[in-house]
Order: sequence, then structure tokens, then C-alpha cells
Amino acid sequence: MNISDLKRDLIKKISETEDSVLLLQINALLNEKNENESEKNMSSVHEPGLKYESVRIFSAEEQRKINIALKQVENDEFISDEEAQIEIEKWFEEQEK
Repeated sequence: MNISDLKRDLIKKISETEDSVLLLQINALLNEKNENESEKNMSSVHEPGLKYESVRIFSAEEQRKINIALKQVENDEFISDEEAQIEIEKWFEEQEK
């Protein structure tokens, strides 16, 4: 399969899919690739050390879990790292018995 055939195959698959998460991931991947190429081509124009970051697109399930966690924080439904470490230590002690 040559590059033209591969492009046609991908275009067909993309146009047939209804999976918005997959489409967003493909878009993000292509954008990241284009940004990396642009950064290489424009490196002399930008300040040294300036780095552009890609945007992470969360799936619907990931976003749902993030929203739940944010609500828990808003409602003070969490424990500190110190409290979590104590609970973990207790759990390990119980497992050893």
C-alpha cells in the first residue's frame, strides 16, 4: 500500500466513523504532529527554550470521573495525603495478619 492508498483508506474510515472521541484523538494527534513540525521549522524565530504543549482531550468517561472528583473536593469529601498514608499502612498491617 502506497501513501496515496493509505490516505484514501484513512479518509474513508474517518468519514464513516461516528465515534467523536476517536475523531478528537485523531485531530489532537495530527495537530501535535503539525505543531512539532512547525516548531522545528520556526525554531530560529522563537525564543530559545520556549516549548509549546499539546492539549489533552479527555474521553467522556474520564471527564465524568474528573467532574465527580471536583464535586467531592467542593463538598470537602476527601482526605489528606497524610491520612491516606495512615490508612494504607493500617491496611498493609491487616493484610500481614
